[in-house]
Amino acid sequence: APGGTEDVEAGADAEQGDDVGELELVGLVAKPGKAEAKPNEEVASGTDYAAACKLPTFVLLWYFFNVQYNIENKRLLKVFSATWAVSWFQLFAGIPIAASIWACGCVKLPRVTRSDLGKLTVVAVAFSVGQMSTVASLSSVAVSFTHVVKALEPAVNAVASALILKQVFHPLVYATLAPVFVGVALASSSELSFTMYGFLTAMASNFAFVLRNVLATKFGTLGDMGDSKVERKTNQLAVLTMMATLVSLPIALLLPNGLLSCPAAWNAAMEQGVSPGQLVYMMVSSGFYFFMYQLSSFWVLSQVSSPVTHSVLNTLKRVVVIVVSVVVLQNPVTLQAALGTALAVGGVLLYSLVKRHFSSGESGGGGGD
Repeated sequence: APGGTEDVEAGADAEQGDDVGELELVGLVAKPGKAEAKPNEEVASGTDYAAACKLPTFVLLWYFFNVQYNIENKRLLKVFSATWAVSWFQLFAGIPIAASIWACGCVKLPRVTRSDLGKLTVVAVAFSVGQMSTVASLSSVAVSFTHVVKALEPAVNAVASALILKQVFHPLVYATLAPVFVGVALASSSELSFTMYGFLTAMASNFAFVLRNVLATKFGTLGDMGDSKVERKTNQLAVLTMMATLVSLPIALLLPNGLLSCPAAWNAAMEQGVSPGQLVYMMVSSGFYFFMYQLSSFWVLSQVSSPVTHSVLNTLKRVVVIVVSVVVLQNPVTLQAALGTALAVGGVLLYSLVKRHFSSGESGGGGGD
């Protein structure tokens, strides 16, 4: 969807081993059989605790920013009709955020060659197409329905992995995709906001993000992106965001409802009673939330040892987004659509678990979802 899943180092970064020499005490005698706590042991314990807190913290940030993005983005698209311009602004918003992170010294500047940039261009194209297609779908149908269709991404990924990476899974893995197809069909047939445009653009985003994931896995080691796992993932997203913004600029300029349509869309929003301050806030906040949910997703990737774990977390995230969007945006949902949604999301979860079961013990575990 949204980053590529490459194999990451298992476990947290550990401190250096504790010294096991004799304990020298001033004014005290250590009793046999009772060990005194060493300062470096306390530091190591604190470091282990901080490392253990990283994954749940990153997951919570990922869910929070993703929910906020979907809500703010939908509110913006309801009053601002320049859809392609919105998607481009959201990509562009990541550039000043990344520049601020580099400027404050939180993350060192990445080093990439022209050859690296050339190889990453196709990844950036897939990233930009996936983002623009998602926004186009969200502008046409309910947030909940877009995410139901995007639940088909694992099925697209399974096909792409077989064709591009020559990665074929156990037949039962593919069989678990049947509930996903049935669930999406049920939800689509009873979705009150259904449009073919919204469905097709959501599917286009599936293909684009799967291509991005596969290519990012292939080119995941390009350039000097930093020392720690979090730093490398942060720089990978920053570089991809800048390149995606650049390659999508011609599209955003040429297509209807693109950047050239902003003045007309702005005036139309004013006529609906939206103030300039409100419109600017919605644009800025949606761009901020978009980059931050992508970034926190990359941070989660840096902490998990299996792409399947990230896939399961992503499935649960879709449940949260669907439920919150229905409650906050008050989208009417039929019983059949609700059952189809539950079946599709449950099928994705089953797919991830069965895939993990049959991939355990095999070399070359599998591409990312």
